[in-house]
Amino acid sequence: MDFHLNRTLSLKDSIAILFSSMVGSGVFITTGIIYGILKDPWMVLLVWILGAIFSIAGAFTFAKLAILFPLAGGEYVYLKKAYSPMIAFMNGWASLLITFSASISVLGLALGEYLAFLLPYESSHTFFHYKILGISIKFGYPGLVGVIAIFGFTFINYFGIRKASLIQNSIFYIQIVVFLFFSIVAISLFGGNFSTFPDFPTPTNLFSNTSLILIAIIPVIFSYLGWNMVTYIAEEVKEPEKNISRTIILGTALVAVLYFLVNLSFLLTLSPTELLKNDGLGVQSSMNVFGKSAKFYFSFFFCLVILGSLSASIIGGSRIYFAMARDGLFFPFLSKVHVHYRSPYNSLLFQALYASLFIVFDLEFLLYTITSAILVLSALTAYSVFIFAKRGYTSKYKIPFYPVTPILYIAGCLFLVFHLTWENPTQALFGFLILSTGIPVYFIFKKKFVKNHHMEEDHLPVNKK
Repeated sequence: MDFHLNRTLSLKDSIAILFSSMVGSGVFITTGIIYGILKDPWMVLLVWILGAIFSIAGAFTFAKLAILFPLAGGEYVYLKKAYSPMIAFMNGWASLLITFSASISVLGLALGEYLAFLLPYESSHTFFHYKILGISIKFGYPGLVGVIAIFGFTFINYFGIRKASLIQNSIFYIQIVVFLFFSIVAISLFGGNFSTFPDFPTPTNLFSNTSLILIAIIPVIFSYLGWNMVTYIAEEVKEPEKNISRTIILGTALVAVLYFLVNLSFLLTLSPTELLKNDGLGVQSSMNVFGKSAKFYFSFFFCLVILGSLSASIIGGSRIYFAMARDGLFFPFLSKVHVHYRSPYNSLLFQALYASLFIVFDLEFLLYTITSAILVLSALTAYSVFIFAKRGYTSKYKIPFYPVTPILYIAGCLFLVFHLTWENPTQALFGFLILSTGIPVYFIFKKKFVKNHHMEEDHLPVNKK
C-alpha cells in the first residue's frame, strides 16, 4: 500500500494555509488586554513587535527542521528523530486529546456565535443543557453550526489538499485586502490622533516597566500561534528545500506586519475607555471608521477569518495522526491514503468525529491547562536543531543568527512555562498529568512501531556527513 502524500502545494498555497492558521480571534481581543496592563499605546505596539520577534525566531528554527525532515506530522517527526518515539507520541497524543481537537471545536463554536449576527437564530438557544459532576454540557445553534462547519471542511479535504487550498487561497486574499484596506483608511482618517499619544517611552521607562511588558507579551505570543503549520503539511509542499523556509518566514512576517497595522489602527480609532472595555474592539473600531453599517460587514469578515483558521487546523491536525499511524503508533487505518485524491481520508474523518464530540463542552480552559506541557515540548523541538547538527544533518538553509535564534525561542518558551506555572501551579500540573496519560497508550502501540519506516529516506533532500 502507498503511504505517500503528494507534493502538490505551491509556495502561495502553503503561505495561505499558514496565514489562516495564525490569524484568528486573538488580534481582535488582545489589544484591549495589553492596553489594560500597560496604559501606553507605544508600549502596546512595542509588545506586538517583541511578540513578532519571538515568533519569527521560532519560524526560522522550525524551518530548518521541516527542511531536514519534510514529512507530515510536524513536531511529532522531529521529536521522534531527536529523542524517542515515546516523547513524539506524547506530543501527538496531546494534539489529539486536546490542542488540535479542542481548537477545532472552539473555532466551530465561535463561528456559530458570530453567524448569529448574520442569520436569524438566537445564539443562546440550546437544544439541551445538563450539568454532570459540575461539568456543563450543552448543545445549541452555535454547536450545530460548528459541527456542520467541521464536517463540511473535512468533506472538502477528503477530495485532496489541492481542492481545500483553493478555498484557503480565496479566504487568504480576502483577509489581506480587508486588513490592508481597513488599516490604510483608519490610519489616514485618524492619523491626527497621534498627537494624543504620550511621549515615546525612554529606555529608563521601558526598563522600569519590564515586568509589565513580560506579562503583556504573553497574550501576544498566543495570538501569533500557528506559524508552524507548514511543518504539518511539509510532505505536500513542492520543492521543500526552497519553499518550506520561504513559507514559514514570509508567512510569519506578513502576519506580523498586518498585526502591527491593525493594532495601530485600533489605538488610533478607539478611545482609552473603549480599549479598556475590550468589548468587540474590531467591530467598534470599524464602526468608528466606516459608520454603524460596518458592524454587519465586519461580522461577516470575522466569520471568514474563523473559517480560514478552522480549515487550516483541520488540515494540520489530520497529518499528525496520519504520521503516527504510518509509524505504527496509532490505529493502522488512519495511515491510509485515498487512491485517487491522495488525502489521509480516514485521519480526517476520525478527527472530525472526535473534535465534534467536544462541541458540547466548554473547552477553552482545557487549552490553557495543557499549554505549559506543550511549551516544554516546543522548547525540546527547537533544541533538536543542535542535536541534528551534532549528528551531521545538513541542508542549504541556514538559520539566521544561529545559534542565538533558537536559543531566544527556547528561552521564551521556558519563560512562558515558568510564568504560567507560577500563576496557576495546579492548572499546570493538571496539564502535565493529561499529557502523561499518553504513556500507557504508547506502550499499547509500541510493538507495532517501525523505527526506520520505509517512507523517510525517499523524502529527505539532505546530506548527512
